[in-house]
Amino acid sequence: MREIKFDAIYKPTGEHFTPISINFNDNSIVGNFDGVQGDWCHFSLDGKYGDVILRQYTGLKDKNGKEIYEGDVVTGVNRIFEGEILQDVNFLNGCFMFGNWNAHEFFNNHQFIEVIGNIYENPELINS
Repeated sequence: MREIKFDAIYKPTGEHFTPISINFNDNSIVGNFDGVQGDWCHFSLDGKYGDVILRQYTGLKDKNGKEIYEGDVVTGVNRIFEGEILQDVNFLNGCFMFGNWNAHEFFNNHQFIEVIGNIYENPELINS
């Protein structure tokens, strides 16, 4: 069974923190960020509103032992397309995947990929 946990990014400062409490009914989150203990604000899962972007842990680690979260950008070798890939992590149909919407790749070979950023702090990685 995978560990359920979240990473939160406070958009005004780019600070990462672990949420203390998450309320999915009103999209509010409590955590220690921006120098305040137990502060709260609104979050979104896509970064379009609120002051916090909430990202879920996939339960997997990359080849360097770094935890892989939804929205991370990974690189590695893809055996299907025979070459290096650069893709973002998505949640679709009940599972985490990496790849574009045309050719999803399951995380069956996560030990060969490496997290190099995320789509919120490094959008240029995917748009290039």
